[in-house]
Amino acid sequence: MWNGQGAFDGGFGTSGPAGGYTQSPGGFGSPTGTQAEKKQRARSQNIVPCTVSQLLAAEQVDETFRIRDVEISQVTIMGIIRHAEKAPTNILYKVDDMTAAPMDVRQWVDTDEAGSENVVVPPGTYVKVAGHLRSFQNKKSLVAFKIMPLENMNEFTTHILEIVNAHMILRRNLTSALRAPQSFSSAGMGDGGYGGGGSLPVNGLSAHQSQVLNLIKNCPVPEGMSLQELKLQLHNMSMSTIKQAVEFLSSEGHIYSTVDDDHYKSTDAD
Repeated sequence: MWNGQGAFDGGFGTSGPAGGYTQSPGGFGSPTGTQAEKKQRARSQNIVPCTVSQLLAAEQVDETFRIRDVEISQVTIMGIIRHAEKAPTNILYKVDDMTAAPMDVRQWVDTDEAGSENVVVPPGTYVKVAGHLRSFQNKKSLVAFKIMPLENMNEFTTHILEIVNAHMILRRNLTSALRAPQSFSSAGMGDGGYGGGGSLPVNGLSAHQSQVLNLIKNCPVPEGMSLQELKLQLHNMSMSTIKQAVEFLSSEGHIYSTVDDDHYKSTDAD
C-alpha cells in the first residue's frame, strides 16, 4: 500500500490490487454463491478514502465499522490540522476537513529512535492521514500509521474525487451483489440504490426516506445533520427529494429540527 518513499502506492480503482476497491472474491463484488452469501456484508480489504463525516456516521457492530453495509478498517482522510499535542508515547492531532467537527488522530511514536513519525506536524498544515478507525467510549478516532503534509492543494481535490469514485464503486457492487426480489439492506438501500428506483417501502418508509433517516440517526453532532451534509453524502439524490424525505420524516415524528430549519436530529438519538 506504501511505496519505498513512504508515499501512497496506487489510487482508487478496479484494475489492480494496489488500488482501493477490487473485484476479487470476498471483496465488494461477489454475486455468485448462495443467497445467504449474497446478503453477507461485504468487506473492504484496502484503504478506503472517506470524509470525517462519513467516519463519524459509520455504524459500529462489535469491533467492526460499516459504511452502507460495507465493513471498513483502513481509511484515509485529508484536512487541516487544527491542534497538535505531543505526549511521551504519541502525538494527538485534530484534523478538520470541514464536513464535520475535527476528528482526533493519534499517531504513536517510537521512543527508541528518532524519525519523521516523532516530529509534530504544526497546526495550519494540510495533511493526508492513513490509519485505522477506532472507537473508545462512543467517540470515534483514527490511529494513524502515516501522516503526510500536502505538497499541492490539488491533492485535496483529488481526494474528494477519490471518495466519490470509491463509494460509487461500493454502491454499484453492493447493489449487484444484493440484486434479488425484495432485497433490501438494513440501511434501506434497495434494488435501486440511490438512483431513484427502489421506491418500495421498508418499515413503512421508502428507500430514499430510509437512507435519509439512517444518516440522521448516525450523526453524532449535537445540532444534528444539515440538509447540505445530507446532499453531500447522498450525492445522487436531488435536494428536492431530500427535502421531501425530511418533511415526511419530520411530520411522522422520526426527526425534529434543532438549531434552525436546516438541521435535523433523530427522535431515537441518545
